[in-house]
Amino acid sequence: MIRQLLTVALFVCMFVTNTDGQSRLTVDKVYSAYLQNSGTIIEQGQIKGYFYLYQSDKIDRRTNEYTLQIVDENLNKVQDIKFEDTKKLSLLESAYNGSSLAFLFKNEEEKMLQMKVYDLDGKLKFTYSRPYSKKTDGLMAQYETMHTDEGMNQSVFNLGDKGYITVLPLRDGRDQTYEVDMYSSDKKKQWTYIPDGDDQKFAMAEYLGTTDSLVILEVIRKNRRMSGSGTAHLVGINPMTKKKVFDIDDEKDKWTFVPSSVLPVAGTGKFIAMGNYFDKDANIAKDASKGLAIYEIDNSGKILNKTYNSWAVDIAKHLPMNTKGKIDNIGYLYIHKMIPTANGKLFIVGEGYKKQASAGGIALTALGAMAGGVQNQGVTKVVVTDLVVMEFDGTYKIRDAKVYDKTNNTVVGGPMSDYTSQHTLAMYIKMVGSFDYQFTTGNPDENNFVICYSDWVKSSDYKGETFNSIRYNGTKFTQDKIELKSKASRMKVLPAKAGSVMVIEYFKKDKKLEFRLEKLG
Repeated sequence: MIRQLLTVALFVCMFVTNTDGQSRLTVDKVYSAYLQNSGTIIEQGQIKGYFYLYQSDKIDRRTNEYTLQIVDENLNKVQDIKFEDTKKLSLLESAYNGSSLAFLFKNEEEKMLQMKVYDLDGKLKFTYSRPYSKKTDGLMAQYETMHTDEGMNQSVFNLGDKGYITVLPLRDGRDQTYEVDMYSSDKKKQWTYIPDGDDQKFAMAEYLGTTDSLVILEVIRKNRRMSGSGTAHLVGINPMTKKKVFDIDDEKDKWTFVPSSVLPVAGTGKFIAMGNYFDKDANIAKDASKGLAIYEIDNSGKILNKTYNSWAVDIAKHLPMNTKGKIDNIGYLYIHKMIPTANGKLFIVGEGYKKQASAGGIALTALGAMAGGVQNQGVTKVVVTDLVVMEFDGTYKIRDAKVYDKTNNTVVGGPMSDYTSQHTLAMYIKMVGSFDYQFTTGNPDENNFVICYSDWVKSSDYKGETFNSIRYNGTKFTQDKIELKSKASRMKVLPAKAGSVMVIEYFKKDKKLEFRLEKLG
């Protein structure tokens, strides 16, 4: 799966070197660089290369030349694809589906969203275009203000060999809804799914994942925008028939289930959905959840099994928790990854986040009040805390958990952190790429995997960024880390071939980018 795509706007000259057994790629004469996304090409679970897009020349005052560069797993250049387009072209997102690459562009000159699909030989297969309008103003503003160098894809996702989908939020006056667009990578074919019904006056959709026959969304739905917290739905759409297959709510359940991730169970025609569960009368936007629930569901939408792990009883046996779902010194838990292994276990990778008092915000608010002002500078801030790995058995009951300490980092402060719910904050932290979890590699089918995350260390021996790995060999966990101290203006780490990672560094003053493979451990 693609983690992220390195997008750079630059004038460039490239060469590849090999130093001390390490592959390196240097990009010189970089006039500007924007590390918007980055990513890998993966075949059958093995990393085969990388790709990135950059501005390679300026044709005239209105036109630029762009190059899509593909390199192999050792950073040797394989293919570059050049095309000319308006200088008002900007890349929003990208994805890879195993046989092709897709790029979603915004063309300000023509007021169009353009999806370009390339094969891995560099040939442009299809271009899909659609106008953007006031209904997508919110999405465009989100890209301009929230889409950071570290941010993750929010709207474009792969459908395997079927193609790609986008999940776009739409707003028309006070009404808010969404649409799902599918773009085929096999033949030029595109269609749009638009939810219907009177209950769609306010609906927000989040992509959770896919199976071999479904696109699965979490949809929060309300009749009116301000009418309570809304209801949570698990919606399955068949991308081939263009129809909704199921719409699961919790109307008849004891608890309210809010799914946050799904995992297909290979070869079974079913998947598992995991998320928080709440009291029936709880406000899911504000109130604390009761614990974590795992539902086993078949592809028709029939719920086969439900398992609940409460914060207060089940999870508290392994982690120090209170009844509101907060882990001592860690806060709330955001679930990044579900990892099933061949020995029948399920591992969950989570990361903590919490609100805490902001001394600067309190002081500024107090000074403003003393001066007769009423503006609230915000008295809290949100910090990302430690990593948590939980182990569940074959019945999805928790059996063990471990906390991996790391340095807290501040994500946001001000009024937003004062008044926004913990669930909305988690979505924001994910959107801007401020969680420290990076990716998981390895082969869980053979009971081995590696969880990777970044950290910042300040000690007498070393001060700077570190890249950390938690390795599972089927029986136990071990840890490794590498120090990433550098004079680079910005840095990014991507997965690489076994035992290594790929480090990207941008040197703004020297106007260059450097890519290198570095061994873990």
